[in-house]
Amino acid sequence: MREKTVGICTLGCRVNQYESDALAHEFLVRGWDVRDFSDECSVYIINTCTVTAESDRKSRQMIRRAKSDGAFVIVCGCYSQIKPEKAAEFADFVCGTRNKSAAIDAAESFIAGEKTEKIKTPDPSTLPIEPLFAPYTERTRAFVKIEDGCDGKCAYCLIRFARGGVVSRGEDDILSELEALYDKGYKEAVLTGIETAAYGRDTGTDLVSLLLKTNGIRCPDRIRLSSLDPAYLTPRTSEKLAQVKRLMPHLHLSVQSGSSKILAAMRRRYNAEMLYKNMTECRKAMPGIRFSADIIAGFPGEDENDHKKTLEFLDFANLVHAHIFPFSEREGTEAAGMSGRLDKKTKADRAADLARRQSEINAKNAETLIGKSVNVLFETYENGVAAGHTDEFLHVRAKTPDDLRGEVREATVTGYGEETFESAVYRKKSDMSSTRYALRGVRRNSG
Repeated sequence: MREKTVGICTLGCRVNQYESDALAHEFLVRGWDVRDFSDECSVYIINTCTVTAESDRKSRQMIRRAKSDGAFVIVCGCYSQIKPEKAAEFADFVCGTRNKSAAIDAAESFIAGEKTEKIKTPDPSTLPIEPLFAPYTERTRAFVKIEDGCDGKCAYCLIRFARGGVVSRGEDDILSELEALYDKGYKEAVLTGIETAAYGRDTGTDLVSLLLKTNGIRCPDRIRLSSLDPAYLTPRTSEKLAQVKRLMPHLHLSVQSGSSKILAAMRRRYNAEMLYKNMTECRKAMPGIRFSADIIAGFPGEDENDHKKTLEFLDFANLVHAHIFPFSEREGTEAAGMSGRLDKKTKADRAADLARRQSEINAKNAETLIGKSVNVLFETYENGVAAGHTDEFLHVRAKTPDDLRGEVREATVTGYGEETFESAVYRKKSDMSSTRYALRGVRRNSG
């Protein structure tokens, strides 16, 4: 009988990471040895992404690499949901986005010498949210999946086809998982989903109501949210978010452009005026709040004036980090057939121009932090260097003889380089609440 050994490769978003952790946990429960993906295994699972053409390429690359080892290869996730036949060219079993548990049954069948149907990718819009629980993780920050699917109709995106419409987990289920994470000693939890701001749309509740309920339970001291639609961040919503005791002063927004013309072409739910207003009002409601954002450069029809408006947005937003990438055409999307498409060099040049402006913003604001103290949750420790993130999600390194993983410490910033702050840890932070929104003018990259 073959060894029950499995390696899992995760590509893409935090939701995928959560789901991979959930699969790993279930494999452990069933007596499997979960190994690193680079180790020799009987079964390899590639949890794929399809958000860009590059994501597709990486997914195919990892599938071929795993198959070359002669093991049983399972592919799940967004790429396999959109292109199951392509995934099956090198894989032994293919499932989709809302039936990832089928990967475990396929692996068990392989070990038992039983045959299984090669492709199982039902339409995700016909399925409820898949019940997955991910207590297995070696990280100090835990992801908690609160919803799946997206109801957006963005012109450049395939994810709504890969994931189906919005489906939400029950509040009690989520709150129970947060309590379990607290009991296990986790200091931070990230509530994540494909369209996080749409949580509860199908069940009669909403994201803010869920967050406010964390005020009354045992819960990790730090709560973060994955990417939010700027249209969700209304002044009223910001006022409510300010009442969530454990919410960290950092929000990541899926902005995409600073031009109302381009936002309309993208089929986004807001224009530049709303974007500026919502961020301004959020800063009033939550003093010290910091933002990071996704930006697409070179969308079809974008001219120099549109590009200038996105540069102006960077100046206004004073982001801790901007995830900037050139527009990538996706077959099957509205944007792929739009007129006014830009050449590859123009898109790359504009992305580089935006990145330079953001780098200048980072460096300028880093100067204000030298010599100041910050609270850091340390997440890694290697070769005498501990690394983690501040409340505002600034990345910090500290040389120390102590393994500080899982600890929140106060540190003094001593330098800055390559979007990372150097610091000296000088004492244990015992009370986080008094400094929740103390820092102003801090910038760095998101993770």
